Amino acid sequence: MSVPVNLYVDRMSPVEPVRVADVYAVTHDRASSYSEAAGKIGLTTREYAEFRQALTEGGAIYVRLPRHIDAMAGVHRRNGQVYALRNVVVPAGTMGWEVNLADGTTVIVPQVCGNLSMNRSRVVAARPRVVAMRKQPKAVRAVVYEAPAPALVAATPVTFVPETVAPAGVPIAAVASVAHNSMLPFIGLLFPIAASLPGGSTPSAPEVPRCSLGSNTLGVCQP
Repeated sequence: MSVPVNLYVDRMSPVEPVRVADVYAVTHDRASSYSEAAGKIGLTTREYAEFRQALTEGGAIYVRLPRHIDAMAGVHRRNGQVYALRNVVVPAGTMGWEVNLADGTTVIVPQVCGNLSMNRSRVVAARPRVVAMRKQPKAVRAVVYEAPAPALVAATPVTFVPETVAPAGVPIAAVASVAHNSMLPFIGLLFPIAASLPGGSTPSAPEVPRCSLGSNTLGVCQP
């Protein structure tokens, strides 16, 4: 059951905080009351220390507060005792500061009263995800990649023809033709060329020694 509250009654801060620095100042000036209030609304020592640290590091934001608050602390005007209310409903449009802690808890301080309050995070249970099982193949064929064999290129036989230098006065075509067929005709060509050279002469054939008439029968020259 929600409890409507009058934020102008049992206020923890004697004046309305205008800045975040004012919230930090009142929690410092009334440290014992705020530490006790933190324990009564359900904040741990670590959570309350994180809240105060956020006030100095810019972690508090000025917003329109939610209407429903899980727990809010107050101080009796008559005896100064700290108490806590659960399931509090505040007027619409109430402004104040929020500090989001690492565990998801939100610490709330209404501007009009400075009462330390908090909301616990509500975790919605996620529905279990159903994953359809697919049919697995019975056998998997291994695939082996074989690189294609390089193409063989037939070697073309190359015939080496030595360079032929024609003698002076002999056409190159004639020398090339002779060199292609045989060297003998080429040698025959050189004799008349040598005879035509200056100072050249045709060598005479060696004299055959005279033989007796009967030497031809024996096949041996006998003088």
